[in-house]
Amino acid sequence: MNFSFLAMRVRAIVCDRRREPRSATPAKTFRSPPPSRTLLRLVFFLATIAPAAAWAADWALTGALGAHDPSIIKEGNMWWCFTTGAGLPVKYSADGLDWKQGVPLFAAELPWWRTYAPQMAPLDVWAPDIQRFGNRTWCYYAVSEFGTNNSAIGLKSCTSIAAGDWRDDGFVIGSKSGVDAYNAIDPNLTIDAAGNPWLVFGSWFDGIEIVALDPATMKPTGSVQRIARRANGIEGSNIVRANGYYYLFVSIDLCCQGVNSTYKISYGRSTNITGPYVDQNGAAMLNGAGSLLEVGGDRWKGPGGQDVYQNGNDWIIARHAYDATMNGLPTLRISDLYWDSAAWPTFIQPAAGAPLPPASAGAYASGATEVTVTWIAPANGFAPTGYTLERAADSNFTNGLTTFNLGAATSYVDTTTAANTIYFYRLSSVNSAGASAPTTAMQVQTLSANGSGASRFVNIATRAFCGTGNNVTIGGFVIAGGAAKKVLVRGVGPSLAGQGIGATELLADPSIEVHQGPAVIASNDNWTDNANAAEITSVSAQIGATALAGGDTKSAALLLTLSPGVYSFIASGKGGGSGIVLLEVYDADAAGSGSAFVNIATRADCTTGNGVTIGGFVVAGGAPKNVLIRAVGPTLTTQGLGQAEVLANPLIELHQGAAVIATNDNWSDNANAAQIVTTSARIGATPLASSDANSAALLLRLPPGVYSFIASGKASTTGIVLVEVYDAD
Repeated sequence: MNFSFLAMRVRAIVCDRRREPRSATPAKTFRSPPPSRTLLRLVFFLATIAPAAAWAADWALTGALGAHDPSIIKEGNMWWCFTTGAGLPVKYSADGLDWKQGVPLFAAELPWWRTYAPQMAPLDVWAPDIQRFGNRTWCYYAVSEFGTNNSAIGLKSCTSIAAGDWRDDGFVIGSKSGVDAYNAIDPNLTIDAAGNPWLVFGSWFDGIEIVALDPATMKPTGSVQRIARRANGIEGSNIVRANGYYYLFVSIDLCCQGVNSTYKISYGRSTNITGPYVDQNGAAMLNGAGSLLEVGGDRWKGPGGQDVYQNGNDWIIARHAYDATMNGLPTLRISDLYWDSAAWPTFIQPAAGAPLPPASAGAYASGATEVTVTWIAPANGFAPTGYTLERAADSNFTNGLTTFNLGAATSYVDTTTAANTIYFYRLSSVNSAGASAPTTAMQVQTLSANGSGASRFVNIATRAFCGTGNNVTIGGFVIAGGAAKKVLVRGVGPSLAGQGIGATELLADPSIEVHQGPAVIASNDNWTDNANAAEITSVSAQIGATALAGGDTKSAALLLTLSPGVYSFIASGKGGGSGIVLLEVYDADAAGSGSAFVNIATRADCTTGNGVTIGGFVVAGGAPKNVLIRAVGPTLTTQGLGQAEVLANPLIELHQGAAVIATNDNWSDNANAAQIVTTSARIGATPLASSDANSAALLLRLPPGVYSFIASGKASTTGIVLVEVYDAD
């Protein structure tokens, strides 16, 4: 986006296995000082820009937290955690938070271990998996030699972990170097929809394998099948069943290198336990694909060795990560896990009252003349012969209910929709016997507005002064819908010289980081260093991104495919540099991709003159869009800011080009103030404090075009302001 018509500075602030050998002592490595508490608080604030979603809770763990490849289970009121290590270490906790070290499962090696792994380290047991099945608790584990597939999986079981009545169930499956393609480590017991047990295992070499188990012996029966593979490392697999799918979680890249570990958690899903497993883009995990769930951040490096576990009606994920503040100590971490509206795993908590997968899904149809709904059949052998699709105006299906009786097809085009209306859809089905399937066995796969008139945000931008420390520049955006979105993120510095910014004023060498919650999911210094730099060039031209100056190799850019969710992006100067930077996010997908930007926000230090705060957005499509624009000041005191810090009385000006097309001082002075209140509640905008009559807002219907909005203080006052733009369709 080009802001050359307004030469303004914005000083923006955001508030508040192949296995590698493990060494007994983590390698010493240089570690940058941890970010200040204030900056972390500012970054976390970005997670609140869309109250329709909240971040998953990281459990506040204490006690004996040293762990590698954790597997957890709850027995009665007691939590247990089994990990890699000498004799297979076991931890326990009365509340899942405060952990104590227990007695290892093995006091001595079993004789058969060295038949398969003669050079294994003494009593070195790997990657246990603890599961309840039938009337016993089963612990699968592995022994192996580093760097080879001389490995084996063994089994112990008990009726109660607390009672400790363990039984040795012996050898399960093995692999030998030069004989077997796969590597018999990292076992995971999973149960299919029919109640049959399966064993998932594998590491590097031939990838991830699955084999059916005999329920009487819990040993393999039938042939081993490969379900995922990746040239640069894949292991630590586990499969869980939810939402009519089987989800395969894996750890990719390199573990066991302390703070230099590049481990990440990736996933895909399938309607059959044996696959094919695909990621959010439909790409096959057998071909190296997978959608990322978690990557390393500033403190927690190389997350992996994960165990996804259902705790009652809730889901959690345990994994290890290397703590940069503790010289790379592998540490137990546990977090809540959720499912998004398309039934993909996410750390973002759905809003209260939001439709949950797979029973129902919602979509807005801005200017659309039709909505397409597609779905998949239940994965439990129900064999439906017909479907019923219900549409309503609310997620409780009590208002405006319309019923469509359909045949056996797995999609339906609803041509009776009205523009700018929210719809919720719910599926049910019957089989030849006339029995009904619960809607929880159904999965709405796609719910998209297909009308040619649909409009959407395609570009968002903030031009700001980028300082150092807590004054780096941070923006945020939210992607909503049922599909991943290709996004171009840029931090532009040197090219601003063509927009009237002096060479000494601009940020000479920007770096960017994209965050999802506290995790850094991607970063870049110079855009030409990206492996997909050529694609960045071609995509930028296709979507009309302002061309970078011919010699500008220092600006930063990332072309990413992002799942629906809340993201923040940070620009900083390499080597502690400062100056004016333009932060941009472009929608790099075609219209009707099934997801869209629905909220953008920047929290900024709003001063006077060139220091007022300015943002911009682009509406594309064939129809006008309802847009809510806010400049929030006094309400920020509820988020930890002092009364003297906030902008006490913000003003808004909305520009199209150089023309001012709308202004507001106090939001309640608008003729449509009541509609602003109801619209804000409907779309999930953070409520203003009851005493806040001075924040500014505009609810407008805008035709497609390029817009900028300026926030300033009444009577030249200054302070911190939050500027927001919401899709209000």
